[in-house]
Amino acid sequence: MSSELLPSHFFAARRGIAPYIRHTPLEHNSSLSKFAGSPVFLKLENLQVTGSFKPRGSLHKVLSVRASQPHAEFIAPTAGGHGIGLAYAAATLGSKAHIYLPRSVDPDKLRLIQDQGAHIEFFDSVPQAREAALRVASEQGYTFLSAYNDRHMMEGGGTIALEILEDCPHVETVLVGVGGGGLLAGMSVVLKAANPRIRLIGVQPESSAVLAQWHRAGQPVDVNGLRPSIAEGIGAEVERDLLPWPYLQRLVDEFVLVSDDELRDAMRWCVSDTKYVIEPSAAAGLAALRKLLPRSLGPTAIVLTGRNVSWRRFEELVRPS
Repeated sequence: MSSELLPSHFFAARRGIAPYIRHTPLEHNSSLSKFAGSPVFLKLENLQVTGSFKPRGSLHKVLSVRASQPHAEFIAPTAGGHGIGLAYAAATLGSKAHIYLPRSVDPDKLRLIQDQGAHIEFFDSVPQAREAALRVASEQGYTFLSAYNDRHMMEGGGTIALEILEDCPHVETVLVGVGGGGLLAGMSVVLKAANPRIRLIGVQPESSAVLAQWHRAGQPVDVNGLRPSIAEGIGAEVERDLLPWPYLQRLVDEFVLVSDDELRDAMRWCVSDTKYVIEPSAAAGLAALRKLLPRSLGPTAIVLTGRNVSWRRFEELVRPS
């Protein structure tokens, strides 16, 4: 396989994972379309199996590795969402998953991982979980799976773009929340190959906008003063040898930064207008839309990446202060 990601890789990924995922709706939203002055569509990955886009990449990884290693076991550190996707993929395909979590994991995310029968270990932080997972992977021969720094995760995430293009061939702008950049990088390869004029916009929290700063500088740079965001799934410290980075640098048009208050407002709007409960990370594109206007965006797709947030935490986040 070529080291460079090509559109053919994403079509192959889609064929492999198709029996196990949903082609999620691309739903036209009247309120946002009126607000933006052009059609706005919501890509409802919150309706995906397990409640997020994550299984796309995990399924593709497990299928690919098992083709040559039928008894492979998989291990991943995660704040929760990536673990749900890998646990589902492993259970669905008859493999074993080892999920390393922070003790602060959202209880609903923990329950979803437990329901899939994964082996779980707890740590004081995600960095500690990552360090332990890498060590155990080396010692036990498990396949380590990063949520973003892995070509199979990028290819699986990019299948979302194939669906968007099928359902809205005339799309002109796509908004995607960005953590480690795997989803955005994969989608960028597909979208720009189909139409180089599609405007691809990544969204990160103001408090932890590492890749946005890299993009502005045109190269990896030190980013100081990082603070946690309510959107733990996006805006993270990343490795300098980041596989998605060349694609983000070359193919993404711009980044938009949003505050936690803007994410909260977007979550409130979403449940009020659409009746969809979404996690903070999934609200990033909605929060960014307002900051892009009054620019003319043309037909726009916003990826709602997931819904996996406990009701208690959702209530705490959206309750007026």
